[in-house]
Amino acid sequence: MKPRITLIANYAPDEQESMSRFAEMVRSVMAGRGFEVAVIRPDHRAGRLRRLIPFCEKWLGYVDKYIFFPFDLRRHARRLPTDRQHVYHITDHSNAVYSFALRDQPRVVTCHDALAIRSALGEIPENPTSWTGRILQGAILAGLKHIPHLVCVSENTGHELRRLIGPDKGDITTVLQPLNYDFRPVPQEEAMRVISALGEEAVRAVEKGCILHLGGNQWYKNREGVFRIYMEMERKRRVAEKEVPPLILAGKKPDAELDRLVAEAKDLPIVVVTSPSNEQVRALYSMAKVFLFPSLQEGLGWPIVEAMACGCLVVTTGRAPMTEAGGNCATYIDPTKPCLAAVELERVLDLPEAQRNELALKARLHASNFTNESFGDHYANAYQRALATQGQTISPREKVSLIGS
Repeated sequence: MKPRITLIANYAPDEQESMSRFAEMVRSVMAGRGFEVAVIRPDHRAGRLRRLIPFCEKWLGYVDKYIFFPFDLRRHARRLPTDRQHVYHITDHSNAVYSFALRDQPRVVTCHDALAIRSALGEIPENPTSWTGRILQGAILAGLKHIPHLVCVSENTGHELRRLIGPDKGDITTVLQPLNYDFRPVPQEEAMRVISALGEEAVRAVEKGCILHLGGNQWYKNREGVFRIYMEMERKRRVAEKEVPPLILAGKKPDAELDRLVAEAKDLPIVVVTSPSNEQVRALYSMAKVFLFPSLQEGLGWPIVEAMACGCLVVTTGRAPMTEAGGNCATYIDPTKPCLAAVELERVLDLPEAQRNELALKARLHASNFTNESFGDHYANAYQRALATQGQTISPREKVSLIGS
């Protein structure tokens, strides 16, 4: 009989959409394979007081997540029926601290990246971490050391974890994560109907063969780098008297700096699309001439795979893990050299139609490797390994230590 699985998802008020989608995807895939799957997450208790004391919102959330919820987990574990085996799956590594409340239970964690931990260690100077952040990331790292089975979303993340955790941490594996939406090429008429809901500017941009970027305002998404590469490309094409394709910046509402840059370039065809739906993103991927994704760091870079699944040509950063996501189907650039990046962007924009179609087909075939079947197989095996090592003792090295203390 298959074990029961309890997925530990993220605190809802944090509005971490990608992590919510991941938890739902795991639930759907594993339930489809005959597992009994439940989802639990920290309750919104202290956080309800944020309307009265909004300046304490973050700390109220910490009370819910790190004081109340570990007690909830202990109660949950005590009430488990004894007639079936059971595994806890922490779906976001930033919740690895919950492992301490489940130390006598089989458990697995998914690690999406090591960026915050590396930042707290001072390895990423572009993203300085406060003293409270260092404490939190220290606890997360200790939690990861405390979990016998770690599953990473990229080989690059796996390499970073092995380095951070230590060479004696044996069970760190990697699985290609399937797409969490039906990303596929959309016929032009259908795509334009969907895009029309985004406004006339978006429609005109798509009709003129736009460059698309999708992302948030995190430092590593490098949205300002997107703007700089576009400006270099625009300058080159103006000099050569070539038409300048529009740029669509989709995703989170731009931060103040990107807003300023876009405002200063008001004469250029730059369109901001805030919080598009999955259907609208799919339509944009399907109609864009190029997807530009010069990210500095990623867990894997799922938008690369999403764009490829829709047949969109991709220009992205030539370093891991973006090279894992793009394989031999993407065009790679150095995002710190916008002039050279603009040359490659132009080259892809000007590819002959036959070559574009050939690359698009190759990209779609590459994206098809990210399947529910291999994903489900991997986690089914991870759950069995967790059950097989239940009761494993924890060494003193795995106790909590504070980064930077």
